[in-house]
Amino acid sequence: MKAIIIGAGEVGFHTAKLLTAEHNDVVLIDESDAACSRVNEQLDLQTLRGSGASPRLLKTAGIDEAGLLIAVTNSDEINMLACQIAERYSVNTKIARVSNPDYFSTESGLTPKDFGIDLLINPEHLCVEEFVRLLQIPEAREIVEFEDGRIQLVSFRVKQSNPLIGRSLAELDASGLLNDTRFAAISRRGPSNNGNPITNGGRHIIIPRGKDALQQGDDVFVIGSTIAVEQLLRISGITFNQQLDRVIIVGASPIGIGLARTLEENDTNVKLIEEEQAKARLASQMLKHTTVLQGNYLQFRLLEEAGVHDVNGFVSVTGDDENDIMACMTAKENGAQRALALVQQPRYLPLLARIHRLDGAVSRHLTVVSNILRLIRRGNIVSVASLHGIDAEVIEIVAGVNAKIVHKELTDFKTKFPENAFICAILRREKLIIPTGQSVIQPADRVIVFSMPEAIPVVEDLFAERRN
Repeated sequence: MKAIIIGAGEVGFHTAKLLTAEHNDVVLIDESDAACSRVNEQLDLQTLRGSGASPRLLKTAGIDEAGLLIAVTNSDEINMLACQIAERYSVNTKIARVSNPDYFSTESGLTPKDFGIDLLINPEHLCVEEFVRLLQIPEAREIVEFEDGRIQLVSFRVKQSNPLIGRSLAELDASGLLNDTRFAAISRRGPSNNGNPITNGGRHIIIPRGKDALQQGDDVFVIGSTIAVEQLLRISGITFNQQLDRVIIVGASPIGIGLARTLEENDTNVKLIEEEQAKARLASQMLKHTTVLQGNYLQFRLLEEAGVHDVNGFVSVTGDDENDIMACMTAKENGAQRALALVQQPRYLPLLARIHRLDGAVSRHLTVVSNILRLIRRGNIVSVASLHGIDAEVIEIVAGVNAKIVHKELTDFKTKFPENAFICAILRREKLIIPTGQSVIQPADRVIVFSMPEAIPVVEDLFAERRN
């Protein structure tokens, strides 16, 4: 497939990397020489320097042959105009990042379709949603939802007090503790004894089997029905915030303002700290029930004044990764129940597991990429989520008519299904099935698969529709 990506930032770069790995013909456009040089050094694709809203440059990029255009620059206007031009050339799928909600508000009378946009990406809104989910489960490091929240994948760290430590997954399953849930992956510190690669954080990934058992300090990824996942978390000693009473937000950024508004609607007592006076004044005008404090959020005295010692959650979203992480560490050390940071630079993601006072993070670029992947994956994949803590993806895929995977017990695929992928759940109409070796996938089943990136082409082939 011919794909044009406009914007060589982290979102554009990561998306281009995934598309080229799947042997698509990718052209990346950016106005920065440095950004284009970085792409040329690391990826095997064509780059063009200039405006992605230039009809002439888009013609040079081959827009008349393209099946996909992804516009993810920092300019809403360039992204929207590029999609409008792509619509004229009958590009099949057009994706645009648009951060300003005013463009498509009720008052504007405009819709994304007016600009030919098939998928609208609002990074700030997506990040707000993820922060809210993480605040509601205080010890979750990551949460991904499928099927309108009916299925959840939750990552959490195994504490010393966890009663599941040392018991094999087969034993836990036999005892009924894993009803409607599965452990999809384990991220474990130290050397691997099974050949799995070590990440930058000094951890290796295990796709668990029945003989594997949890160890203290593991980061585990569990998936299943929302109710069953909640029960397993409670058994593991993890509590829930049914009501967020008090939250401190650092940074009057669009994400900070959006998160404060969302929490206000839930009757949460919100305090927002902003260092710049003008931004603080504007935030106080935009927010109805939030107390806005102006000052240096890295000074403990201001955090103490805000009441950091007894808040349910502390979220730092200034956009400065180092300061956001430092603010969270200070808040956690001084009593905050939950400390979460916005992370913009991918290089920090593998290191987050080492920072014990940081309870979780939201990656702006991975949050956006996960939404883009829903449309750019080929075959029957209907949704994709890239995970922060490990280089893995969770895909929701529909079993095609006469696909290789259907009408046979899963035990028949022991040698054919990739070792670094795992079938977590099967949705058959309204019924959730946690699979066993005797389970049989039927055509049109929606299947949740946890997979390392290199295994996805094999998974796609097994689920692909075949016509006689």
